[in-house]
Amino acid sequence: MKRFLLIFSFSALLLSCGELWKLVPIEPGSEPIISDSFAPQKVKPGTGWKIFLKAEDKDGDMKDIIVSISPASRSFLTYSFASIREEERESLAGYLFIKTPPSPYLQNEIFHLTVSIRDRTERKSNAVGFLLSFTSESEVELTEKWQEASKNRLAIVLPDYFNNYLRELQSPRE
Repeated sequence: MKRFLLIFSFSALLLSCGELWKLVPIEPGSEPIISDSFAPQKVKPGTGWKIFLKAEDKDGDMKDIIVSISPASRSFLTYSFASIREEERESLAGYLFIKTPPSPYLQNEIFHLTVSIRDRTERKSNAVGFLLSFTSESEVELTEKWQEASKNRLAIVLPDYFNNYLRELQSPRE
């Protein structure tokens, strides 16, 4: 009987301690913040499109960059995830690179790209959006503000998206 009371008392103590953690407020941490961004709105087909970002996270636990892209007039949508390097988990400044195919079919198309950052606890940053159209004009010259970020490629994202989109555009409709 003493053994039963001892086990019962010990179990009750463990259960009550287990419930105490629910009473202690958990510090929510902070979500990542994209503090600044820039991307040219026009590029030549066949060249790279650079999306410049500056972001920070007080917790220092940024995990990946989430990129979604779709034609501006359609619901066709794809997502891509790019990991953030360990040394950039608290603060980053750089660019995402997207290679575009050299296709004349892109000439009249407009695309919408959205970028956000996710941390290790699945909190998301504010989303930033960009429009892209294709033209025969030359590249945009970067302002001094983005010169340092232009030296740091964060990731290459969506390398096959435009090719898949073109395949869908060119496929025969039934």
